[in-house]
Order: sequence, then C-alpha cells, then structure tokens
Amino acid sequence: MISRRFLFFMTFLLAVSGCSNPGQAPLKKFTKTGEFFSSVVRLDVCYASGQEEALNQAVDEIWARLADIHWRLGVHDPQSDMNRINRSYPDPVTVGADTWMIIKDSIYYNQISLHEFDITIYPMLRLWKESEKRGALPTAEEIRTVQRSIGMDKFELLPRDQVRLLSPGTRLTIDSIADGYASDEAAQILRAHGFTNFLTDTTGELYAGGNNCEGRPWHVGIKDPQDPSGLGLVDVLALRDLSVTTSGNYEHFYTIGNKRYSHIISPRTGFPRNEIVSVTVIAPSTELSDFWSTALCLIDPDKGIALIDAFGSGYASMVLVDGGKGRMDKKQSRNYKRYLAP
Repeated sequence: MISRRFLFFMTFLLAVSGCSNPGQAPLKKFTKTGEFFSSVVRLDVCYASGQEEALNQAVDEIWARLADIHWRLGVHDPQSDMNRINRSYPDPVTVGADTWMIIKDSIYYNQISLHEFDITIYPMLRLWKESEKRGALPTAEEIRTVQRSIGMDKFELLPRDQVRLLSPGTRLTIDSIADGYASDEAAQILRAHGFTNFLTDTTGELYAGGNNCEGRPWHVGIKDPQDPSGLGLVDVLALRDLSVTTSGNYEHFYTIGNKRYSHIISPRTGFPRNEIVSVTVIAPSTELSDFWSTALCLIDPDKGIALIDAFGSGYASMVLVDGGKGRMDKKQSRNYKRYLAP
C-alpha cells in the first residue's frame, strides 16, 4: 500500500479559558503511533478520568484490526486475500467478508467516477514501474496490450465471499482505498467503546471524530506542493465528524527521462494527468475521501468538482492544477470554504 503524507495534523493551543465544556473536567489526550501500510499510523483520542481501561481495550482492538487489514488487503504476504485472488485464475477464491465488500464498493466507485477509478489497474502500474527501470515511456502497443486485461468486467463477485478472475492477465489492487477503510474501522472501534472525540490517521487518510481535546474542531493543514521545505500550507481545515484525504503527483511518482509522472494512472489512456498536482477531498467516511481523492486526479478538474458538488452536504473538494510558468491554479467545490479554519 502506498503511503501519502499530504496532510498535517495540527494542534492549536488555545490561550483562552472555557475551551472545554463548561462544568466538565477537561479531556486528556492519548496518542499512539505504529507502522502499518508502509508508513506511520497515528491515533489521538480524547478521554476522561475513569476511561483508561476502555481506552486500552479500544487501542488493542484497533491495533489488531489494522494488522489484519494490512495483512489481508496488501501484497506483502503470499497468502493475503489480494495475492490469492491475483493468482487464482480461472478458479473462484474465497476471501474475507470485508475484502469482498470493499471490492463490491469499488464497482460502485468505478461507475460514479466516469470509470476512471478501476481496481484492475494493477497490470498498468507494473508496466509503468518496468518502464521507469528501463528509462523509457510505455509504448502505445504495450499500453494496448495491458489494457486488454483491465476493466471491471474482467472479474466477478460470487456468493459466499468468492471472487473469480475472468481474464488470465487481470490483477486487482485495492491499495487506493484500503488505508481509508482502515481509518474508518479504527473510528468505529473507538465509538463502540464510548469515545467520540478522536482523530485517526492511517498514512494520511484522516477521520476527525467530534472535537479535539480542547473542545474545538480538529485542524488539518494541506501541504503546499510548491514549498520545497515541505512545511508550507495551502489551507488549514477545521473538521468535525468528517474525513479528509489528499492525493497528488509531487510525493509519489515515476521518473522517466528526467521527468516526473504521477503514480495515479488512467485505465482509459494508460497515462497520468500530470497537470493535476493535488486533490483534497472531504467526505463522510475515509474510504470515500480516499476513493474520491484518487479518482479526481484523473478527471477534468471542473467535471470532478461538479461530481463532488452533486453529493451535497458533507462533501467538498479542492484541486490544484499546474497552470504553467510556475503558476498554480486553485479550484474548489461549492462547500469547500465552509471547512476552512478561521
């Protein structure tokens, strides 16, 4: 799974009284980090005195769940669900119920993203990796050959959590939403144990539950891709019970012929859209924000923003487009401004 760190979690210390709920003891903050999905996962949980045991139980469950997701949905272990699917042709293979459900979600995501989000893209990603090694762009014939194995009609979902590949060259990858799914799972576990104020960060896919420990919305900064220090910000968001994900071409890319190409490849053209520098999406769940931030890297910015606007409340997006001559054009959806921090 590819790590993405386009977002900064930001804590603002409020030098005023009354930042916590009146008449209640202030909440304490628990923080834990760990290595999953080839990067760092972080939890920030606000808790009250007397909740320590419940907190320990929740964190233990989350770490066990993340380890399970990391193992089954990734490609690190030959016996993971994804690896077993990818070597199963022509026979059906039984996978975990959540693996099956995420693949089912991906069929819907493909439909609403103008077919740009496609979990059968894996063979094209491998072609680009091989092209990077040899130092030459994929040829038109190579792209056409790989495209014969790509498409949501190249596999089928069967009852009882089974998946069957319908083409010998087809391979699936759900890396682009697995991290977001993991963040949602962590949030669900925390809520089940009575915690409503928390921030889950699974390698840059953030879910902001409730308020921060000072009783204010969680603040998340979006990196400025033009700042070489890596510390500059385009915007700071204030979020409550929402997720945010940013995808882009400036931290993860292929380098061929001294030129960088985004790692997000269109199944339709076999190439990335390098003019789209980054996409930030706010959504009700992190799986959704993860999906949309990937898909919008491949869709005309105006069309992509219109798609987000059509979903209404709880959805917003901001796209940075390379305008040429060092200029960065910023396009944003109708609801985006409402989530900017004061």
